[in-house]
Amino acid sequence: MIPSDSLATNAAKFLATKTQREVKRFTRKPAIPTRQRKARLLRALKHWQDWELTLLGTAPDAVIAKHVGRGLIAVKKQRIKLGVPSVHVVNTWSHAEIVLLGTLPDREVARRTGRSLGAVQQMRMKLKIPNSAGILRAWTKAEDRLLGTVSDAETARKLNRSVASVFIRRRHLGIDSGNASYRLWTKQQDRLLGRYSDQEVARRLNRSVMSIHHRRIKLGIALPNPKVRRWTKADDALLGTMRDEVLAKKLNRPVRAVSLRRQRHKVPAFAPLRQKMDVVRR
Repeated sequence: MIPSDSLATNAAKFLATKTQREVKRFTRKPAIPTRQRKARLLRALKHWQDWELTLLGTAPDAVIAKHVGRGLIAVKKQRIKLGVPSVHVVNTWSHAEIVLLGTLPDREVARRTGRSLGAVQQMRMKLKIPNSAGILRAWTKAEDRLLGTVSDAETARKLNRSVASVFIRRRHLGIDSGNASYRLWTKQQDRLLGRYSDQEVARRLNRSVMSIHHRRIKLGIALPNPKVRRWTKADDALLGTMRDEVLAKKLNRPVRAVSLRRQRHKVPAFAPLRQKMDVVRR
């Protein structure tokens, strides 16, 4: 007899309270999941069979290795050992792919055709097709006038250029994006910068003061200083003929300004003895 407090008795009492479906679920044998095999189903023997040897050289080594269940290196060594030449798959070019050569950059052709960049360049040079797509097109004045009038993407579509090219050109010229009223700067307008105040230049050119300010800063042109007097040829002729202090008082300029001007023009400082010797030598 089974003791009343045994494990079997308790299990029987427990199962008696469950339904038939739950009893089957508790008492059935769990299934052991089978491990999926990731290796090749076909395992080759150590020695090469005759039917394997006859396949060497009939297809690329990678295809033969997969067919006979051997490694790529093993197939290659066996083929070389028997002196069988290798087989390379020739991926022929279609007419549609050849038409792309030269019309697009080589990298773009390689991306579209799924070939390597070297293969595209080699095929293009073999057919003697110039790399016209790789040559940069110079920007014309008409194209520059379109910059900033619309978005860079729309401008790129109109000019048949890349968006990056349009963006770089627009930033190089200092043109804001989407500014339909933008006007390109001319050399005659640039000559006015720094000669007059920004307000005066803005009035003459019918531009905003901020536009004048940004253009002047971009070109590295300083504002005119009314306190600074330009040096004339007569002023420069007096440099070194007298002491800097005396010349500064005569020209009503700072002594430092006279000294810097003399040093910039590489004029030696005033020396009475040296000048007397020069007069004697003459």
